[in-house]
Amino acid sequence: MLGVPDRVSYERKRALRVGLPDAAARRGEVEELYARALGVGGWRETLEALPFAAYDHEDVFGIGSLPALDGTVTELVDGGVVTGRVLAAAGPDLHLLDPGGRHLVLDGRLLGGWGLERGGEGDVWSVPVGAVGDAGGGGEQGGLF
Repeated sequence: MLGVPDRVSYERKRALRVGLPDAAARRGEVEELYARALGVGGWRETLEALPFAAYDHEDVFGIGSLPALDGTVTELVDGGVVTGRVLAAAGPDLHLLDPGGRHLVLDGRLLGGWGLERGGEGDVWSVPVGAVGDAGGGGEQGGLF
């Protein structure tokens, strides 16, 4: 009915965070979806539709002006170095700008069990990086509605 997927793959989310539409366009899309949801009908008497209100978190997460994505960390390795400046954080992802100017994503779920320590001046990125996934990628589950 609404065409909203139950789950969206991380690869697709990562790809869509780069080059987001402006805040007004995003608000308009959410407001249109809200109106469609109200039109579905069949709301139980214990549910009450609240007035529409949009809260844009672009600035909070730092995802408003991300450069093109160059790759994603595929794994952490013993003695490996991840270094750079944090550009944004969204979900489990840290968007980093490495010393070479690449925009790379580190999935924070990879960090479990690894020790973190301050890097030295001149340390270079040395963990494996994979290509950017297909933005139209599979892994999506059909819509709930």
